[in-house]
Amino acid sequence: MAWDEWEQLKADAVARGGATRMQINGVPSDGANASAGSEVTGGLKTTKAAWVKAGVGVGDQREGLGKALTALSEGQKGLGPAEGCLTAAAQDKVHASWARYVRDLSEKCGALQEVLDQTGHDLLRTDKTVTAALERVQSKYQDTPAVGGDSRNR
Repeated sequence: MAWDEWEQLKADAVARGGATRMQINGVPSDGANASAGSEVTGGLKTTKAAWVKAGVGVGDQREGLGKALTALSEGQKGLGPAEGCLTAAAQDKVHASWARYVRDLSEKCGALQEVLDQTGHDLLRTDKTVTAALERVQSKYQDTPAVGGDSRNR
């Protein structure tokens, strides 16, 4: 279909009184019912179930992280003493670093799940309190910079 044809079809739809925009969020474009949602979402409505489902999804990640931590520990068994072997000593340090990272990530998921669950159970919280709770999680579990620097500036 040529571009001119597409433009003509759109113009015909407008002439028949059809909408020129698609609204996937269900909020009327004229602003009706905009007060039903938050000022941040521009009137987009939410439900407790959506927040709780998001919390459950984040919480489910902890199970996989627990399995990863177990696999890390199992892989470490039988290594023996790292004394006198530089490779074994380096591997031991890497293991400790990754084990700590996986534990911290699991804790971060738990903290985030708590915020999402609480928000779902108490929709009376303001956008500012939800944002503040999420910022506390972010600052407590701040990721370390990537090894080798920031690849976005290459």
